[in-house]
Amino acid sequence: MNTTTHAVNSLEEQHSKDNSIYPEIVAQEIEAIQNHAASNDVGLFELQTANDAIKEAASMPDPVYLFDCLIQEGEMVICFADTGLGKTVLCMQAAIHIAQQGYKVLFLDLELSKKQFQKRYTSDNGAAYKMPETLYRIGYSRMRRAPKDISYTGFFLQSLSALIDCTGAQVVFIDNLTKLAAGDTDTAKATIPILEGLNDLKAERGITIVAIEHNKKVDTTRPIQLNDLQGSKMKANLVDSVFTIGRSATDKYLRYVKQVKVRDGELRYDLENVALYQLVKDDYLRFELIGYGNEFEHLKNLTEKDTTARKEEARVLREQGVSNREIGRRMGVSEGAVRKWFKT
Repeated sequence: MNTTTHAVNSLEEQHSKDNSIYPEIVAQEIEAIQNHAASNDVGLFELQTANDAIKEAASMPDPVYLFDCLIQEGEMVICFADTGLGKTVLCMQAAIHIAQQGYKVLFLDLELSKKQFQKRYTSDNGAAYKMPETLYRIGYSRMRRAPKDISYTGFFLQSLSALIDCTGAQVVFIDNLTKLAAGDTDTAKATIPILEGLNDLKAERGITIVAIEHNKKVDTTRPIQLNDLQGSKMKANLVDSVFTIGRSATDKYLRYVKQVKVRDGELRYDLENVALYQLVKDDYLRFELIGYGNEFEHLKNLTEKDTTARKEEARVLREQGVSNREIGRRMGVSEGAVRKWFKT
């Protein structure tokens, strides 16, 4: 029995058991299934056997990584970190690398002025770093307000679409999402239209998008998690992958990079294997890979004050109905440790 026949039979059987389902609705659903059988589309869903899905995936090309395993071609990616850890530095470094491979890259720099940008990419002896000709730095024009007949988000997406068309851009970096939202990017109302619009652009143009974002206040005594991304639950569902930058407690110049969400690519940098970098400035300010390590080696040691604060945070979560296991996951400790906190 094929999937179309099975779906039709299931609907008819459901109707025979539940007379509250109107026959005309059942007929409409059956017609929809049969009409879309060839394309396998049924409303929001793609109808396919597991075997067909495997065959189709086997014929697809393997992932193309544009910058290490952190940025995969055709994906929507978020890089997040606390202020001052080098989000822009690392993402511009990625943009330079990708442009050097022949891709046309847009870097929407909504943070730095042109003078700040120039100084960052000028060596101590006054020599400007020669950027690839396929890399474009995009700043705000003098007219920063949207026309009266369109929202700011709509005008931004319209302007970005025009930029992609006139440059033939294949990769777009956005620094940062906070600059695009009419309100706080921690709220779904402010951020969903932006991410949905960017996803539409990604699909329509077949491009890669990397967005930079802030994090929530981070407890530096525990591993960084997806939950630390500002507005994490909603944003994580709308993007393909997420990576973060942490500060090492062993050296103020050390940073580590960790992947916290991967959809189709390789999860290489996790809790037990973060990539370690030092910030250097030779031709330009950049991250220099120096090795790998366990994230716990780079976390701040807990003080008695820290422990008290964590117990209080756990108590609040428990009062909200969060399980001990989930509290432990969020705080980077075992379920047993959480149980001990509540016994003391």
